[in-house]
Amino acid sequence: MAQLLFLLYTINMGFLHLPTELLYWIADELDTAKDLLALSCLTKETNLVLLPHLYRFNVRQQRSSALFWGALQRNSEFVGKMLGHYQANANTTDDQSRTPVFYAIDAENEPTIRLLLSDKRADINQQDQSMQTPLVYAIAKKRSSAVSPLLEFDPCLDKRDDKQRSAIWYAIHNRDTKLVQLLLAKGSDIRTPDKGDVSPIKLAITKKYLTITRMLLRHPDPSTGKSLLEDINAIDNLLDEAREVYFRDIILLLIAHGADPNTRHPSGWSVLHQATENQDSKMIQNLLIHRTAVVNARDGCNRTPFQVAADVNARDGCNRTPFQVAAEYGYRSITGLLLTCPDMDINARDSNGATALCLAVEKGHTKIAQRILTEDHVNINVANKHGETALHWATKMHNKPITAALLDNDDLDPNALDDQQWPPLAYAAYNGNLCLVELFLAGTRVNVPRAKPLFHAAHMGHVGVVRRLLCLDAINIDQQYDNESPLCAASVRGHLEVARLLLEHTTRPDINFRTYMGHTPLSLAASRGNLTVVDLLLKEEGLDFARDDFEETALCHAARNGYEEVVSRLYQDPRARNSSDVKRAIEVASNFRITSVLQGYKNKHG
Repeated sequence: MAQLLFLLYTINMGFLHLPTELLYWIADELDTAKDLLALSCLTKETNLVLLPHLYRFNVRQQRSSALFWGALQRNSEFVGKMLGHYQANANTTDDQSRTPVFYAIDAENEPTIRLLLSDKRADINQQDQSMQTPLVYAIAKKRSSAVSPLLEFDPCLDKRDDKQRSAIWYAIHNRDTKLVQLLLAKGSDIRTPDKGDVSPIKLAITKKYLTITRMLLRHPDPSTGKSLLEDINAIDNLLDEAREVYFRDIILLLIAHGADPNTRHPSGWSVLHQATENQDSKMIQNLLIHRTAVVNARDGCNRTPFQVAADVNARDGCNRTPFQVAAEYGYRSITGLLLTCPDMDINARDSNGATALCLAVEKGHTKIAQRILTEDHVNINVANKHGETALHWATKMHNKPITAALLDNDDLDPNALDDQQWPPLAYAAYNGNLCLVELFLAGTRVNVPRAKPLFHAAHMGHVGVVRRLLCLDAINIDQQYDNESPLCAASVRGHLEVARLLLEHTTRPDINFRTYMGHTPLSLAASRGNLTVVDLLLKEEGLDFARDDFEETALCHAARNGYEEVVSRLYQDPRARNSSDVKRAIEVASNFRITSVLQGYKNKHG
């Protein structure tokens, strides 16, 4: 037929003046919309005659697809003509199962939307391939102007897409407060979760949309007449959701309506713990007071009062109370606020046995520790599982104000031992903190001999502390620790000035003190190559070149460890020239040069 038209057109244009019936017959013989459109577009006359035929062809042969074009082009007149005069199918679908209404929504053309949905055959709840109805589609795509005409046709509000999300779910996601309010008024479900287990109310809480969340919580359920705030089975779960994002206003609202503020996060934290971590004074103040909330309300005269109060001594996963958390993190204002609560256990211990005082001192929060010490019932002698008290930590942290405050307290045991059997004074001496040592020595209750401060100071080479301790009348210059004397400790570590102070003291140390393996200060200094200390010791009268438990002298130790200068200095002393000792030193010498030197000395002196 197309070939016939082309032939007629090329030969003569007169066929266009054929009778209308004949033109209709020609149009009926055409089998493609393209040919029919080409014929109708030749002249105004053919357009007028054949365009209706083209519309009918679209309805019969092309499943009313022209409606998609009309909807997208915002051509309401054309859509109305197709629906009214040619009985186009308003529910025709494209390859994504979308009806013309979806196209009108994309065009945000309210008249076309109303026109399509006014057709008695139109299905307002038709779902596309994603299972979205026009309403869900419009809200999900943020086509806000299309929502109002859709709602006029009473769509099903609880239809869900393939993600199990309803219209109100997307309205909340878009933070469209007015639309949420409108959908609530029409009875939308706000409790059913999507595939990700996120219900509309949970979404609002997670997004921290305050106005919308309050609206949802207060809205009565269509079936029960109760709001979520009145649902005792749901309110604690909602509190968990609000706590997850620390939605403070909603947390307080839920607790005020009966939610249990002492429910625990998987980490073990209560709401009070979270408020403490967030330094939220307002939240803490609200949690610490008793409030009456009405739950299960039945009428104005028959209500059930429920007392709600946070447990100030609730424990987290580390067995810490909120007060301990505040003390550990250094939150001064929160610590002060919690101290006003009469029920708080100021001496509560965490999983390591530490109190809030210990934690504050350990972390260096001096002001908080000082504030805690002003309380009447604080136990300053509590030790953690390692035996460390607050005084231990104050000494370790070089905290002079807290150390002084603790030592001034009559209840303090200044001689408590940790699991290493060290009292606090031992740490002060070990760390070389002369100021703290002076504080300890100023008191009368400190057991100085028990602390062995002279040994620890000598061990670390703290000259100032050693000098101060040697001024004490009762100091034992040979006080032992682990079967070692202060002079041994200074000698093995090469602390020359400390060794000199010890040797110059009015009470001379035992220069031949033997450790548990028989080592003397001289052999210890020689074994480490501490030439200056060796030289100092060799000047002492009564020095003994004794053999240790392995029958080795200082000369042997120096030779074994390769200290040639020490070997030479020792051999200069006649006391070191015992032939058997020299022979042993030659045997254990670590290098040929020392062996040669010793052999030369031996040959020279016989």
